Amino acid sequence: PGAPPPLQAAGMEGTSEHMENVEGEAAAAPGARQDEVLEFTATRKCSVRPPTEAEETLGENDIRLRTLASAVSPGTELKIFRGDFATDQPLDTTIESMQDTPMRYPLTYGYSLVGRVEEVGPGLDATEWLGRTVFAFAPHSSSPVVSADSVFIVPSGIAPEDACYFPAVETALSLVQEAHPVVGEKVAVFGQGVIGLLVTAILARSFGAHSVLAVEPNAERAALSRRMGAGAVAAPESLSGADAPTIDVSVEVSGSARALQSCLDTTAKGGRVILGSWYGENAAPLRLGLAFHRSHLSIRCSQVSEIPAELSGRWDKARRFEEAWAWVRRLRPSRTLSTKVVPLREAQAAYDLLDQGATVGVHFSY
Repeated sequence: PGAPPPLQAAGMEGTSEHMENVEGEAAAAPGARQDEVLEFTATRKCSVRPPTEAEETLGENDIRLRTLASAVSPGTELKIFRGDFATDQPLDTTIESMQDTPMRYPLTYGYSLVGRVEEVGPGLDATEWLGRTVFAFAPHSSSPVVSADSVFIVPSGIAPEDACYFPAVETALSLVQEAHPVVGEKVAVFGQGVIGLLVTAILARSFGAHSVLAVEPNAERAALSRRMGAGAVAAPESLSGADAPTIDVSVEVSGSARALQSCLDTTAKGGRVILGSWYGENAAPLRLGLAFHRSHLSIRCSQVSEIPAELSGRWDKARRFEEAWAWVRRLRPSRTLSTKVVPLREAQAAYDLLDQGATVGVHFSY
């Protein structure tokens, strides 16, 4: 311990650019702020409270951050907000700090936070850390304490407001890698929320807009998908009939089991369906009759925490992290996704908007 972990920067050392917040307000002096932690307290209820003594305690190799921005992961965090989870299961099996935390209210959650290091534990070299801008898989909080070994140095030239979308970009990248389209194939992306829009953008920039069909019934999100690079946009009901496009690969990221059924019904014989949604504890009924039996479709579940087996000989998480940061730089998600910027103290209103489908996404300002 003592120096920032080298793989996190992946050859792109330095701190991120300091940018004014989206609303153009000057940031308050750190001493003027009251530290805040977001807590989910009951079904569809959350509030902001001061940190506990345990949350503020700085360990030997810990760092304290002054948060600059944190993004909401709508698919996962809405499950927590709605109470759609298995009580007492581990909060997250892939993030070390959350492995021993049970899913049970009251609950702090979130894993897309960017902050500047303002204090270090006694086991760290302060000259190596203080002032660095880092990404942390940490709950929404104005001054989280995290292990120095768990953070990523934000590459130079990437704004904090973009860097907080790093996990979403990596998830989208992993879905494209799982889909592995062949040049000339048509890929349909079902659902144009944050992840769907990012999948659309990566596919369009990698294989051409003509290869990407965005499937989205919401007019505002359909317009966004065109802006992100989709060559065509369609409502689900338009995918059948004589004029329907041939779909070689479908990526389901809508969070709706009905969309999965649409994927099975409209993907061409022998095609591939990549399932990126988590449906929570709800049953997902499907019609798997004779047509499906004869379709020779393959259905594959994709989850970002691991590298697919067929890529693991050449790819590891460090390589994919590096590639994800490159896509964050290219896409600048905070500007292109049209997500809302909301102060942390207004989190209840933000989750209400997400719950109602009134906004694509949210990131918190501090």
